[in-house]
Amino acid sequence: MLPHGDRGAPLPAGLDLARVTRDTVPVDPDVTVRLLGRFALRLDGEDPTLLASARAESVLALLLLEGGGPLPRASIASAIWPDSTEAQARTNLRHVLHDLRRGLPAIDRYLEVGPHALRLHRDRPLRSDVALLEDLLTGRARDTSDRDAARRQELQEAVALGTGELLEDHDDEWLREPRERLRHRIHDALAELATRCERSGALTEAIRHAERLQRADPLREDAYRLLMRLHVARGDRARAVRVYHLCATTLEQELGVAPSAETRAAYDALLPAPAPARPQVPAAATADPGPLVGRRREQVRLEAVWHAVEAGGSRLVLLSGDPGIGKTRLAEELGTWCRRRGARVADARCHPADGPLAYGLVTTWLRADTVWPSVLRMEPAHVSEVARLVPEVLTERPDAAPPVALGEAEQRRRLFEAVAAAVLSPVRPTLLVVDDVHAVDRESARLLHYLVRERPGPGLLVLATGRHEEMEGGDPAHDLLLGTNARGALEEIELGPLSPRETVVLARRLAGSTLTAAEADRLVDDTEGNPLFVVEAVRAGWTQRTGTTARVQSAVELRLGRLDPRTRELATLAATIGREFDVGVLRAAAEVDEDTLVRALDELWRRRLVRERAGGVGHGGSYEFSHGKIRQVVVDGTGPAHRRRLHARIAAALVSGHTTEVDRVSARVAAHLEGAGDTERAVGWCRRAARVARALHAHHEAVRLLERALALLADQPATTSRDRRELALRTDLLAPLVSVAAYESPRMRATQERVAELGRVLATEPSPLLVRSLALSALTRSDFAAATGFGHRLARLADRSGDRVLEVEAAYVLGVSAFWQADLEPARDHFRRAVARYDPALATTHQLHYAQDPKVVCLGRLANTLWFLGEPDEAGRAASEALAWARRLEHPFSRTIALTFAALLALDMGDERAFREHTAGLLATAERTVSGHVTEAFRGHVAVLDGHTGDGLARVRAAVAATGPVGTAPGQHALLVRVLLASCLAAGDTGGARAAADHLLAMGGPGRLWAPVARAVHDELVRGTAAERPTEHAPRPIAR
Repeated sequence: MLPHGDRGAPLPAGLDLARVTRDTVPVDPDVTVRLLGRFALRLDGEDPTLLASARAESVLALLLLEGGGPLPRASIASAIWPDSTEAQARTNLRHVLHDLRRGLPAIDRYLEVGPHALRLHRDRPLRSDVALLEDLLTGRARDTSDRDAARRQELQEAVALGTGELLEDHDDEWLREPRERLRHRIHDALAELATRCERSGALTEAIRHAERLQRADPLREDAYRLLMRLHVARGDRARAVRVYHLCATTLEQELGVAPSAETRAAYDALLPAPAPARPQVPAAATADPGPLVGRRREQVRLEAVWHAVEAGGSRLVLLSGDPGIGKTRLAEELGTWCRRRGARVADARCHPADGPLAYGLVTTWLRADTVWPSVLRMEPAHVSEVARLVPEVLTERPDAAPPVALGEAEQRRRLFEAVAAAVLSPVRPTLLVVDDVHAVDRESARLLHYLVRERPGPGLLVLATGRHEEMEGGDPAHDLLLGTNARGALEEIELGPLSPRETVVLARRLAGSTLTAAEADRLVDDTEGNPLFVVEAVRAGWTQRTGTTARVQSAVELRLGRLDPRTRELATLAATIGREFDVGVLRAAAEVDEDTLVRALDELWRRRLVRERAGGVGHGGSYEFSHGKIRQVVVDGTGPAHRRRLHARIAAALVSGHTTEVDRVSARVAAHLEGAGDTERAVGWCRRAARVARALHAHHEAVRLLERALALLADQPATTSRDRRELALRTDLLAPLVSVAAYESPRMRATQERVAELGRVLATEPSPLLVRSLALSALTRSDFAAATGFGHRLARLADRSGDRVLEVEAAYVLGVSAFWQADLEPARDHFRRAVARYDPALATTHQLHYAQDPKVVCLGRLANTLWFLGEPDEAGRAASEALAWARRLEHPFSRTIALTFAALLALDMGDERAFREHTAGLLATAERTVSGHVTEAFRGHVAVLDGHTGDGLARVRAAVAATGPVGTAPGQHALLVRVLLASCLAAGDTGGARAAADHLLAMGGPGRLWAPVARAVHDELVRGTAAERPTEHAPRPIAR
């Protein structure tokens, strides 16, 4: 019997099948089999386990769902192996039962295996969560005098238990009917529960259940009516109107029908009464374009890619083309087609106007209707990780702990794994749609690359829309496409204009028969086959006779001019919020009555200027402009003074509407305050948003926000208060800037100098962050004397503050400075002090603030130091301890440091096997290494040892040449020349060896570490010997 997790890892720690839902839902402790979600079995009080065979799970599940049997063997075999012959199916069943009883002998106490039938023992029945769910749904679970309260409690427990799909990691044909039956029962329970909550006045809870019902069954029309009624009862007619808009659009897209008379009557009742006469809207202005026009060739290509994905593997397809060319519409068509084939589909849009908010794309997916149920079913550890992005999940999963701060690599690994578990279907292919990928944030792009690279099991297709002119080298989108293309997983489909015939078909579908042949020809010329231009021109009333322009901006302006003035003003406010806008934020910022808001939203929707957005959990009130071009025309038509007033109102609405989670919208608040001209407050919100980004290790986003705050601050008058704020911002900037620009960059040097200058002006003591940053910069440029001075300053700060972390970091700086100056005994003492004073409980603090673990680093450097001091055994032990501690910490960057210096030690000690092993470890890591040049040089040396001398020496020499005389890391250039010396000797290149030896002898500084080796090689080569013989005091090189 195997434990849980791809039939091989333990079930989540602390998971009890008696509490398979959540701690807030009491479940019968006699439950021994979990069928909702992933199968799990607990016998005789043992820990929950999975069976080794998925077919064994199916056998037990089938018996449980059929009441325990008896079931004929033939029936079971044909259900589970429908594509096999009867004889083969029965043979398969016999093998499964044999393996089940051999691997789990205790099952015989519960399962009776007869020659013709199987049954579960009546005296010791297995009890499943499905049986408990059935009891709760039918009302047999408890008997009480307060039947209404008891029924509501039963339904709450039932719908909480019913979040998991029946055997979600199985795709057997026989499961379809019981899944559908159970799904309908849970949907009915949600409707009943929402109604009972409504009767008792619990409207917020009623809406939550009704929204879940609507998301689970989007074609169930009575769910929309229920939700509309609940919003009205809560005094929110605007959201009720949006529910109708969503209903009408969904039914139109999925079934090609309009809402029923009953639903339409409920909608009419929402509109203000007595209402002013609705403005007459031309038919063309509201006409639906209907089925997709043209693009059949592109659809065939997309369907072919999808079929390949269904067979396994991952792909990223880029739909490219001009604005308005139909990229989003084609992506929506594929989404609809894939959903009908049973795929999981989630879509999200990147928002360039809002700035690249960290993990913005991923957050939208997690809240999607198709994904949120999976989020709620995940193991507690995964829930804790995704709570970094969707904190509201913890209210529904109180068994999951709040997330804790982790080092960058470890936090990213855990978060990526958790998001993959949530977003990707375990048994069906998944389609993730990324609209406007050119605006994707860096963290979402990295996660996308991870999903495409690592996706196991059922396939994944990422369908992205974007424009090449918006993607430049170094942008997240550019890097994502480059990475996926390098592994052969990228395909691009470029959309061109519609043909003249297709353009006319689309125009006539909107305008009807009123479009003459001459007008059609003129429209083709004016719009050049751009679908958006065609749609907007016809909706604006374009004809050859009126002379109305077909340019999209003029057409949209004409359509906006026909709006009711109050509607136009609401459209302006909505466009200022963004491409997508929430009804609640719009209401709070609008300062209009409910009737005006409802009329405006309805008019904008009927004229197809906006459309409802299926925003997912917690975002049930969103609209978006039908196209970004429409929003841009609205924004461009707003005067600067008026726009500033709108931004101020939106900022206030965002803050008041997110009182408990305002950090989530802090970057948006900052942007709107900046738009309002309130730079004083915008600076503070930028800094707050940067802290949120840093908690996610979104360094580029943090740098962007802090530099934006500094730019705003630069326009303020010079005062002591202003200088203090600048000092705080620039001090905050030091840590994330290292990850973006590195210690040796001009940006970092300028920031350090400005922080130091402000400290002098304000007479404040330099912060430890600044001092350590200055020390690392000095080390990077090989200014070891300066680094030593900064190290002593850090030590004094640590002494005064009693800061244990700072004490260890100071010892690290002093040790590294002494090491690269070949001052070996002090280096040894500093490294040993760092290791002795290191507190494992503070490991995460070191990693968060300083990006590495000092125990790993100092043990690794101590090993090299001890070797140079003539203590090879102690050196070997220190290197082994450094690697062991790195493995224990699971901190990838620290591990690359340990591997780098262990490989260097092996090179010096002549241990070829260890050198190969450590180099292989470096090449296998997905994390950034200490130096790509050093890793490449090690790789070249291995090639030389393997006999590929030409290629190997070329790699090593290229690494040496790329670093220059100083390098980009302390001692880097000397280290690389040392590798070149060993490679030349191993290759028999005596001229190259002598040149490398002379180079080491001439450079001084770090080169002095290898001066004895270089001198010995030089002397013997001068005497005409090609062999290197170690002298009494010289380290012994790998090549002799």
